[in-house]
Amino acid sequence: MIGRRNKRQPAFDDDAFLTFLTRHDTYLYKMSYLYLKNDQDALENVQEVAYRAWKHRQTLLDATIAKTWLTRIAINCALDMLKKTQGIRVDYATVATEVAEPVIFEDRLVDDLYLQDLLEVLTVAERTIVFLRYYEDYTLQNVADLLQIPVSTVKSTLYRAIQKVQTRQTGGGAG
Repeated sequence: MIGRRNKRQPAFDDDAFLTFLTRHDTYLYKMSYLYLKNDQDALENVQEVAYRAWKHRQTLLDATIAKTWLTRIAINCALDMLKKTQGIRVDYATVATEVAEPVIFEDRLVDDLYLQDLLEVLTVAERTIVFLRYYEDYTLQNVADLLQIPVSTVKSTLYRAIQKVQTRQTGGGAG
């Protein structure tokens, strides 16, 4: 039969996938460091992400979602490392799901230096959402889809994180 295949083709051949991984190594390091707060752990996590991505590269069938796919692997690897080393449990379902009031936050929330300060005040869930929304410029819907949580949870978590940062900026403590 014409036009019918038994198996879908992967999004990348091996060389193209290796190029894709190499092109995103800095992004993977930043994402890893966001969670792990340690240079060596972040580098180790990047290696684990590369290993898992390479191992499962044949399952990636659509190149348009490749960065999102890689981001999920990076987040999962970092959370796995945190669970092993610190016993941290992250459950996005327990984050409050009330809808937050719209917040105008025109200035870019994070830059490389300010991100370090945010790491100290925000929970892992808040940090993830802030990073994806403001540092990687994901839409609220993209963040929700990536983390597999409702958009209302993304909004309320983002609102709460912004409030913590604003409280810290005005000298109100660490949140």
